[in-house]
Amino acid sequence: MLMSKRSKTGFTLIELLVVIAIIAVLIALLLPAVQQAREAARRTQCKNNLKQFGLALHNYHDVYSNFPFFGGGTGNLSSGGQRSRLSGIACLLPFVDQTGVYQEIQSLPGDNPPYNNNLPWTRVISVMQCPSDSGQQDPNNAANTRGKKNYMFCAGDSHAGNGCARPAFPVPTRSRGMFAALTCYGIRDAQDGTSNTIAMAEMVAASSTNGPGIIAKTVLPAGGASPAACAALWNATTKSYPGGAYTGEPARAYRWADGAGSFTAFSTAIRPNSASCFSNGGGTSYCDGIYSAESRHSGGVQVLMADGAVRFVSENIDTGNQAALLPAVTTSTASPYGVWGALGTRASGEVVGDF
Repeated sequence: MLMSKRSKTGFTLIELLVVIAIIAVLIALLLPAVQQAREAARRTQCKNNLKQFGLALHNYHDVYSNFPFFGGGTGNLSSGGQRSRLSGIACLLPFVDQTGVYQEIQSLPGDNPPYNNNLPWTRVISVMQCPSDSGQQDPNNAANTRGKKNYMFCAGDSHAGNGCARPAFPVPTRSRGMFAALTCYGIRDAQDGTSNTIAMAEMVAASSTNGPGIIAKTVLPAGGASPAACAALWNATTKSYPGGAYTGEPARAYRWADGAGSFTAFSTAIRPNSASCFSNGGGTSYCDGIYSAESRHSGGVQVLMADGAVRFVSENIDTGNQAALLPAVTTSTASPYGVWGALGTRASGEVVGDF
């Protein structure tokens, strides 16, 4: 009886290679989608953080009838204490479920400025951190262990800072926005409407010594400070300062409790995700500057409006005449910096359309 030969089963080498190639193509197609989904989740969490700060601001307003300053507190450079450099973020701690940290600050003795490397200034607080921002250490100071934050206050479309007067620094200042140093504004001051006025926006922790989160080394003269002059120090393609054009001052997001302008305020004079520069004759972290809103989200930044809404603003938003000099903080004229500038002012009478 003849037995039929049983045919062999299996893949040929060519078939195996074809299957591997197909799988590789599918993975290549899938990875960007996974990354996009992860970034969408991170961006949503970042948005939720800003919403929490929006609620905190309004709850603070209910208690004190105004919003906090962006920088203030007790003492000055000579007398010590908080050296008037406590950030508005610290004032909001009880309203973002961080009452324990707030009470710890209030119990500190004597000269304990909010920019040293001691507790509670080194605490990492999740609501202050955007998960899209991977920067964790100050590239200009490896010993800096102060807690990071990714959210800051809008000082309008002019200088953002605390003034440079020594030893009495800082001094009460005004601003064209909703926040200033040692000066508090409230909803009553938002004459342009709270839905048309930015309260807060994102900032990033530097991951290099010459990229986002760093301030340009060149100091703009007070009489010639303009967004265009600041942007000229920045390479918009590589999003970096050319070699030697960046400062050795601490990077912007590494002191959540520090109320100096460079750490806690921004200006809507210069477009989002652009350069940051010292101005008004100063050149250190406590001085005035043109500080940009920055994020790790592609194409723009998220902002918190004064009414509590969170909006995404394109980095290509209309910014008007970037060559115009910064308006004086005591004026209420329309912003020369287009829609972005108008969104930063609280009482300049601009009509803000879609953005």
